[in-house]
Amino acid sequence: MRLLTLLGALLLAVFAAVVLRTNVLQPAPAAERLAGVSVAVAGYTTEDIDDRRHRLRLWVDVASASDLGECLGFTLDQPFAGRRLQPETGDCIRPVAGSHRTTLVFDKLTDDDLAFPSHTVVWGIPGGRCGPILEAFGVCVVDMAGTADFELPSNTVVPSFGSFGPLFSFGPLFSFSP
Repeated sequence: MRLLTLLGALLLAVFAAVVLRTNVLQPAPAAERLAGVSVAVAGYTTEDIDDRRHRLRLWVDVASASDLGECLGFTLDQPFAGRRLQPETGDCIRPVAGSHRTTLVFDKLTDDDLAFPSHTVVWGIPGGRCGPILEAFGVCVVDMAGTADFELPSNTVVPSFGSFGPLFSFGPLFSFSP
C-alpha cells in the first residue's frame, strides 16, 4: 500500500511539474522577447550533395533596434519536423543594434523542395513553448517570432510534353469518293 501511495504521489508530482513549466514558468513568447528584430532573406545558393539531397546556403539580414542576449533559431517552412537551418559558423546568432548579414546552411533540401519553389524561413528563439514532452521528441524547433519568404528557381520534376494539338477532329466521318 505504501508503494502504491508513493507511486501515485510521484506521478502527481511529475504531472504538476509539467503543468507548472508549461503554463506558469514559461518565458514570454519569442515575439515579445524579440520585439524590434526583423529578418529578411538576402540571397541563397543550392548545391547537390548526392542524387537526392541538396545543400541550401541562405544569407539573411538580421536588423535590430538594440542588442539582445537571445539566440536566434531558424527553420525552413515550419517550426516542426527538424528542418532547422544551422549557422554556417556554428555560433549562436544574437541580434545586435543595426543590421548584419549571416549565413545559414540546410543540408536536407529535397527534390520536392526544389519542385515547389515558394518557401518560408521561420525565425525566433530555438526550442519551443509546446512543453517538455513535445520538446523531448524534437517536435518544437523554434518559438516563432516572424517569417521571411523567398523563392527558389522553379525546378519542376513534372516533364513537359509540349503541345498535343487539337484533341478532337471533326472532319467528315466517311467519304463517297473512291
